[in-house]
Amino acid sequence: MSKKTICGMDFEQFVFDMEDFHGARAPGIIVGALMLDTVIAMVPESPELVVAVETYTCLPDAVQVLTSCTTGNGRMKVYDWGKFALTAYNREKMSGVRTWVVADAVPKWPLINDWFNPAQRTGEAPEFEDLVEEFFAAREDLIGVQRVRIVSPDNVFEKKKTGICEKCGESYNLKCGDVCSACQGLTYYREESDA
Repeated sequence: MSKKTICGMDFEQFVFDMEDFHGARAPGIIVGALMLDTVIAMVPESPELVVAVETYTCLPDAVQVLTSCTTGNGRMKVYDWGKFALTAYNREKMSGVRTWVVADAVPKWPLINDWFNPAQRTGEAPEFEDLVEEFFAAREDLIGVQRVRIVSPDNVFEKKKTGICEKCGESYNLKCGDVCSACQGLTYYREESDA
């Protein structure tokens, strides 16, 4: 029996790295890894690779563990669309591949169906190792693939113009307006007084 690999990485090493990065063994990251493995074969890893994910759940971590695309370097864009889908593309050629979980395939695989539909589950959640085996077996049914052309690159890989806020003196994205978001009262924090 041959050893499993994912995006050229030994699968056991990937699971270790995933757990270290994500904080737990996550079946969603396994699905994301299989999706990435599918698209990376068609849009190879390079300095021009960009990955757009369509959910905040699990997929971004799979991308960051398996590719050089991160939110920090701007080569991973996260859309909060709640769709378990991603697109990998070459930002020079503006062509790539989109992949998603095929909803009609999920019920054909009992463990995957239990995992995807926890409200319908009657027993315990499927074991991680059993799910992994079923994900690999279901891969061709479960993962949809479509070649795509990126038509709105500014929405996916936007260059930011920055400036210095007149009120607080911090650097900020000029698209926020004349002053930074915090100085407009849109902050997520409140300054505490020294006691």
